[in-house]
Amino acid sequence: MMPISKPHSSFASKNKDSCIKLAQYLEKENEEIDQMIKNEVSKNRRDLLETMKQNFFTSIETNVGFIEVVGSIDKNISKLGKKDAKFFAPTISFSKNEQQHLVSKVTNKGDINSVFDLTPKEFTQYNNLLIQYAREAMDNYATNFNRRHKGLVDGSDLLYFGKVEHFRKYKGIDKEVKNGNSKTGDYKPGLQSHIHIIVSRKDVTQKMKLDPTTKERFTKRKIGDNPYTVGFNRNNWIKLNEESFDKLFKYNRPKLERFETQNILKNGSPHEIDKILMSSPSPNQNDYQEDLRKKKKKRRLL
Repeated sequence: MMPISKPHSSFASKNKDSCIKLAQYLEKENEEIDQMIKNEVSKNRRDLLETMKQNFFTSIETNVGFIEVVGSIDKNISKLGKKDAKFFAPTISFSKNEQQHLVSKVTNKGDINSVFDLTPKEFTQYNNLLIQYAREAMDNYATNFNRRHKGLVDGSDLLYFGKVEHFRKYKGIDKEVKNGNSKTGDYKPGLQSHIHIIVSRKDVTQKMKLDPTTKERFTKRKIGDNPYTVGFNRNNWIKLNEESFDKLFKYNRPKLERFETQNILKNGSPHEIDKILMSSPSPNQNDYQEDLRKKKKKRRLL
C-alpha cells in the first residue's frame, strides 16, 4: 500500500470551535509513554522511551508546545462564522513496507519489527524522516488547492501543526478483537508510525478559506474580470504524496502498492481488477482475489 493521506474534517473533536480537545487528544501518547517509563526497570529502555515523546512540528519548527498550537489555530479565524469549520485534521499513515524501508535507511538492517528495536539515535533519525515527509505532504496539500496565483505556494503559507505517533491500539471493530485474539486497548504489534496534522481553515494571511473536504476538485470561477480556482482533489493529494515518498526516500514502489493500482482494485470493474491481479502476482494476491469475489457477489445482489 501507499501512504494514505486523509483530510478529515475533524478528529476526536468538533472543528467549529476551539481545537483544544483535538490537541489534548494528541497528547495521549506522551502520557502513555510517561506511564511506561514509570513501570520500566531497564535504563536503556527508559532512555529510548524518553526519546519517543513528541512535541508538535510546523513547516520550520520541531519543538512546538501545546499552548502555542491551540492559541495559534484558535486565533486564525478572521471572518469565519460560528458555524464555519475552523480547522481540519489530516492523517498520514504508512504501509509496513514503507516503514521498513525508512527504518532500513537509518539502521542498515531489514529485521526491525518495532520502534523498541531501535537505539535512541536511530529512533530520532527515523522520526526525523517522518517529519521531513510530513512537511512535503503539507507542501502538496497547499499546492493541491490551486491557489498559487493567490500566494498559496507551499506548506509555509499554511498554519498547521503536526505530531508523529508510533503506537496504535486495537478497537472493538478490529478482526483481532472480534475473534478473541486481542482486547480493545491492546497495543498493535509491529511498526505503527503515523502522523496527525491540525491545519487551520485559513491560510497564514487569513485571506483564504481552505477546505480539503469540499466536493469541488478543480473549478474555475470569475469575479468580474478576475479568474480564480477552487477545489481540492483528495485522490490527487494521495498521488502527490506517494510520488514525494518515492522520490524523497528512493523507494522502488512495486506496482501493486501504487495508488493507481490500489484505486482500480477498490473501485474498478471485475475485468480491470482481474487484469491487475494476473499481471501482479504477490503474496497478498489471494486476499485480493477474495475481495474480488466478494465484490462480484455484492454486485449480483444489487
